[in-house]
Amino acid sequence: MSRHLAAMVLLLPLAAHAGGVMSINALRARAVTDPHGVIADVRQRLDHGGPNLAQADERALLWGMGTAAINADDEAALTESTLRLDSLGHAGGDAVALAASGFLRARHDVANGIGDGLGEALRAAARVQGSGDAQLVAWARFQLCDAYALAESAAKALPLCRRAEDSYRAVGDAWGIADAENDEGIALATLGRTREAAAAYQRSRRRFAGLGATELAVMVGDNLSKMYLKLGRPREALALSRTSLAHELAAGRISDSLDSSTDIARAEAALGHPHQAYAMMQATVARARAAGIDGQLVDLLRSESELAERAGRMHDAVAQLREALKRTAATSTPALRAIEAELEARYAVREKELRIHDLERENRIKDLALKAARAEARQREEARRRDVLVGRVTGGALAGLLLVAVLLFLLLRAQRRHAAELRLQALRDPLTGIDNRRAFLQHADALLPLRGDAPAPVLMLIDVDHFKRINDSAGHPQGDRVLVQVSTFLCEAVGTHGRVSRIGGEEFAVLCPTLGAEAGMRLAETLRAGVAGLPLSSKVGPERVTVSIGVAVFDALRHLDLDGWMRAADAALYAAKSSGRDQAVAAARID
Repeated sequence: MSRHLAAMVLLLPLAAHAGGVMSINALRARAVTDPHGVIADVRQRLDHGGPNLAQADERALLWGMGTAAINADDEAALTESTLRLDSLGHAGGDAVALAASGFLRARHDVANGIGDGLGEALRAAARVQGSGDAQLVAWARFQLCDAYALAESAAKALPLCRRAEDSYRAVGDAWGIADAENDEGIALATLGRTREAAAAYQRSRRRFAGLGATELAVMVGDNLSKMYLKLGRPREALALSRTSLAHELAAGRISDSLDSSTDIARAEAALGHPHQAYAMMQATVARARAAGIDGQLVDLLRSESELAERAGRMHDAVAQLREALKRTAATSTPALRAIEAELEARYAVREKELRIHDLERENRIKDLALKAARAEARQREEARRRDVLVGRVTGGALAGLLLVAVLLFLLLRAQRRHAAELRLQALRDPLTGIDNRRAFLQHADALLPLRGDAPAPVLMLIDVDHFKRINDSAGHPQGDRVLVQVSTFLCEAVGTHGRVSRIGGEEFAVLCPTLGAEAGMRLAETLRAGVAGLPLSSKVGPERVTVSIGVAVFDALRHLDLDGWMRAADAALYAAKSSGRDQAVAAARID
């Protein structure tokens, strides 16, 4: 596991703050270099400040305390900071406080391999997404980058970290850039891009050293030591890791010291001391177990297994690898991955909406510039008519202004076309051309408040049975043709009764506003039988394609909201698939 520099900057004691409002980042360096001191100082400041403490100052203090608690493995201080941030957020309507609490829980859960840490980070980032405060946007983007890097989801972390770097550059935050460069190195290292990772770590280390943050430069140096090992420079790696370990033990950062000890053991093995390296790794794993730091155990066990193999202890190597695999399986479930994917999609859609908003604002500015250019052109034309001589001199300028006006008009039209295309992309599935999940959620949200004597709305969730077999046997292009064929039939069969949406890979939804329970089940059976009878290409493999359908009629007392309604339909779909597939099941039948 690479070293994350959780929430750093400004080597200032709490007493140095006098007047004004504390930055959310006011304690991020001390939270790393002196975590126990920060916890004690913050508690004292909160006790003395009482109700007179500004809300932004209280939020910054609690964030500093929470990040220090993570670095010091102090569960009590972390719980205190998150609970107080939640209270501050709910009582004062403070979205930043709620986001800060969410980021702290996310880092703790990801680091310890429990809960839905990435989902927590995505929900926290969504709370401040679109904020007009550039400093706050940079902070939130870095926290999301850090969560993905810590979870070793490198492909998603890398673009997020680079966006965080850009945001920090825009506000002139050199510390933040160094933080993001370190996480960029972690992502590149996970992707196996060793030389690029080493370069990113070196940039981060130089930047921290230039800011006088020796402790932080040392910590990044331990990440760099991993790259030196891979590049065949074990002696340099060993020196960096030993320096880092000494600092960590002095500061009481147990979690970080485990990482440095692992790097030292690996360097010793590379220098030809396998038995000494294995003994060091056994002691490191024992320290992690004693401290209850379960989140690092998977990586530590894998390292212990590797070093046991080098030392000729094959039985131990197999046992340690089995435990690592067992722990990995226990913390990565399909349900959590589905939640994370949904939150990622929502975050990406919101980013696209913000980009559309920016484009529309730019269009308005260009429209005003176009009008101003036309007005200026008219004024110059009138001046030319009043004075022929002056008109000859200014003719070239007039032509230039007219050209600018034409170019602005063309650019404005292109920007509007681009914005319209982005809106369409945000609501349409690119493969089938029907509504996507976002469009489905919009229609469903708009439908629920409607009341009256009309039959209740019906929701169907439809899943193509054994679709993976088609992709595996006939190839993804043929699978895409099957999805298009199925979606075309569903749209024709549903007709004016409702709307068909593609909400996942091979999953569709049918939303019928006023169909009612009996007619809904009849339509579901029609759809099921119709798909089963579709003529298929001989290249597909199976003789036919079937679907399973879950049907749920909206009941305001039972379902309360859209999430409850979808859970009922999803449960019915699960029952249909569990009962043999190729059937439609109503939610009422499985209550």
